[in-house]
Amino acid sequence: MQAQFDAQFSQYVENKAAINPGSIAENDLLNLFGAYRWQWAGFKNAPSDMFFSVNAPVDIAGTKHGVGLSFLRSSAGLFVNQSVLLQYSYKMKLFDGELGLGLNVGFMNQTFDPDGRIDLTGGAGKEDGNDFHVENDPSVPKGGQDDMPIAFDAGFGAYFSNKKMYVGLSALHLTAPNMSYDGLAKDLYVPRVYYLTGGYNISLSNTLFTVKPSTLVKTDFKSYQMELTGLLEYNKTIQGGLSYRFQDAFVFIVGINLFSGLYAAYSYDLPVSRMILSGGSHEISLRYSFKPQFSGQSKHKVGNIL
Repeated sequence: MQAQFDAQFSQYVENKAAINPGSIAENDLLNLFGAYRWQWAGFKNAPSDMFFSVNAPVDIAGTKHGVGLSFLRSSAGLFVNQSVLLQYSYKMKLFDGELGLGLNVGFMNQTFDPDGRIDLTGGAGKEDGNDFHVENDPSVPKGGQDDMPIAFDAGFGAYFSNKKMYVGLSALHLTAPNMSYDGLAKDLYVPRVYYLTGGYNISLSNTLFTVKPSTLVKTDFKSYQMELTGLLEYNKTIQGGLSYRFQDAFVFIVGINLFSGLYAAYSYDLPVSRMILSGGSHEISLRYSFKPQFSGQSKHKVGNIL
């Protein structure tokens, strides 16, 4: 049995840097982004994910580029996965928009707590007979916090956008990393994952409102997952809407530009399967976009929300 390895974020529209390096620095601003996801919040040892990224445009000899750095930490049960990636994107004019060809290069590692235990019933005691102890199980790693398998990781992405729409195609974990633990017969294999995403901005007769449908499809060619999202934005300030992740959850999303350059969002996943007993999943994100200037003029500029 092999479960999903990549972290799952419901706010993929705002968090494109996590799935496509070609999308970084899609504006002329310095972008700081952070997200935290608490999945199936009602369960003990439930998964949680933290993602941070920083990226900015760079002009070199009349050509446009994007450079950035991303960090991801995902925990589930007794496992913690971490990755640090350098991100680069080459920008070129195409039709009425811009095409970014991007690359992720970095490392990932995984830690495992062999002395941990999983409470199968929700009880707090160690002696109630309901705890699953892993230290004597031959199917789990024997290494601890000092035994951290590290593997090289790389990804590629192409991303096109203009004022009305965007579309992106990417492939992560191109090296199909293997991470080896002492005492574990089989290496931990990270499969290649492919992402296709796109969105469109539809202006209504009332110019204060914009409808923003989008979609995300991801696969490792063994399993597939698809999301459909519809957001309504008011005056480029407040947006909210609904997303559906097939056979998984309805997602309720709300976001607001708090002040010049700072955007905050919250989403709640309501499972459609028996995972509804978990109480659902929560996700928050912050993005701060600004253009540094070294004069007495304004130092901030609000970026459009795609």
